[in-house]
Amino acid sequence: MCRCRAMHSLGTGNPAPPDAELCMDSGTSAAPRKDGRGRAKTSPLHPFVERRRQRPIEHAWHEALESVHRLLIRYEETNQLLTEAEENYRGLFESALIGIFRISSTGRPLIVNQAMAKICGYDSPEQMLAEVSNIGEQMFLDQDQWLEFIRVLHTTGSQCGIEAETNARDGARKWVQLNVRAVREDGCIVHYEGTAEDITDRKKAEERIRHLAYYDLVTGLPNRPLFEERFSEALSAARWKGQGVALLLLEVGRFKMINDSLGKVFGDRLLQEIAERIRTVAGVEATVARLGGAEFAIFVEDVKTSKEVEQTARQVISAVSSEFTFLGHTFNVSCTMGISQFPDDGRDGHILLERADVALYSAKEHGPNEFQFFSAEIDNQIRERLRLENALRLALERNELFLVYQVQVNTRTGEVSGLEALLRWKHPEMGLIPPGDFIDIAESSGLIVPIGEWVLRTACTQARRWQDAGLPAVPVAVNVSAVQFRHHGFCDLIRRVLSETGLDAKYLELELTEGLLMSNVDVMFTLIQELREMGVKLAIDDFGTGYSSLNYLRQFKVNRLKIDRSFVREVHENSDDAAITTAIINMAKALNLDVLAEGVENVEQLDFLRAQNCFDIQGFYFSKPVAVDQVSKQLQTTFIQ
Repeated sequence: MCRCRAMHSLGTGNPAPPDAELCMDSGTSAAPRKDGRGRAKTSPLHPFVERRRQRPIEHAWHEALESVHRLLIRYEETNQLLTEAEENYRGLFESALIGIFRISSTGRPLIVNQAMAKICGYDSPEQMLAEVSNIGEQMFLDQDQWLEFIRVLHTTGSQCGIEAETNARDGARKWVQLNVRAVREDGCIVHYEGTAEDITDRKKAEERIRHLAYYDLVTGLPNRPLFEERFSEALSAARWKGQGVALLLLEVGRFKMINDSLGKVFGDRLLQEIAERIRTVAGVEATVARLGGAEFAIFVEDVKTSKEVEQTARQVISAVSSEFTFLGHTFNVSCTMGISQFPDDGRDGHILLERADVALYSAKEHGPNEFQFFSAEIDNQIRERLRLENALRLALERNELFLVYQVQVNTRTGEVSGLEALLRWKHPEMGLIPPGDFIDIAESSGLIVPIGEWVLRTACTQARRWQDAGLPAVPVAVNVSAVQFRHHGFCDLIRRVLSETGLDAKYLELELTEGLLMSNVDVMFTLIQELREMGVKLAIDDFGTGYSSLNYLRQFKVNRLKIDRSFVREVHENSDDAAITTAIINMAKALNLDVLAEGVENVEQLDFLRAQNCFDIQGFYFSKPVAVDQVSKQLQTTFIQ
């Protein structure tokens, strides 16, 4: 078919004959060329080949319109979804509980949500964007942290869980936790984006927990763990700087008794007052802590001489021992202090604490309101005490303890009027150990309680045996320590021992010290009254060396006073001792009390005492303490004819 015909057919819409081929010129009718395999080959000069239409063009047009319609609907649906997604994102962004932000590479906020504005102290995102030019410089309290934060972002590209203290617009300090990433284009950072969460409440809770863990609840001072941590840091700094550090351990005397008798509220108030006094005197350069109970610790840095430390120790002791007045009470407390120094006494914190404690132990032996520096000599003494204490713990079960008895003679009749049971200790290796070397150890360690019970039971048992043997019945005196007397159930122990041994209560005499009676008058009065009702005799030992009140002496109604040997020793030569001894004898007679003089060793002493109407005598003049097997003979002896 010619070209004009084909074009006519396309133009009029009439279909061309089947299998017709479009021609490029009217003079040529060509059959399709074929390749070597018989397939039709399109000539570059004849690129268009019309194929027979399978359906009318109206149908194709209708389908095309339908496709366009579907595309438009799909576009509208997609656009609606995008709009909804954008609205959801905007809603999430604006109502998020955590701050969301984008800032420029120079720190200027670009986008922030309401939560971020609130964290930073602004009323709205718009206000924050208008007022803040560099969020790091204006809000980070620690500028070094901000610079380090940016440096790490440049290196790693992101940072998570960073906690920073910020300064809000209203001046309030807040803690925030940041998660930030750097956004790059063509290798350069164009902005930063991330989230911020206000963790101020959490940090406050953590601080409260830390305070509970590291600070004393009563005084507000650092407790032992925090003190040891700070002390260790101070020692590290001192090693590097070549400086000295002094450690002072202070213990308040009789605090437990005050706390028990006046109540915990009173005890806590006392601790608070003591802590404040120590803190004031020690100064801001010193670190003060409460280690527990009534024990406080102080360390002072940059110490140059021991004189400085000694001055601080005296000032602290003076402040603590000064008068207290609160809650309706006016009173004084005592304290003792042990001191160790870095580097002379040790280079480790634990060693210095141990050596200050050794010095404190030594200071207690010197009396109240004393302090002691650690020394090798003190260390050796304490080690010896510990060795004795460990040996004393085994002494009872190994039967190393025994009693000796010293007679008390009535010089008007010459007969034995009583016996005093005295404790002795014979160690298999150390030999006979003097009471003065181990009684204090027994009291301080609490061993005096089981040892005291053994002495009481042994003396009562032996006194009953002498009576059963037909020997004269005389009271046996037993010394009672303050620790033993205050121990719970002491009166029940006396009652039980008397019952088990069968000894009548009138043949037991308990010797108490003035200090014991005056330590807690109300409690002592109740105990003594109960003992008197049992029929037990009571004597005040070493009378005149303490600080007894004559009024309390009258109320206690003890049976006998024992004049201390220190007054008797020179009574026939020293007018002061003679006057004191005479006064004690006259006072005892006036109060209708028996009186006995201890430590009588010669006839001059004896004659003076008898001239003053003191007839009960105890001392080497009549007999030294003797073993139990020699007492029977003495009970049958008349010492003065």
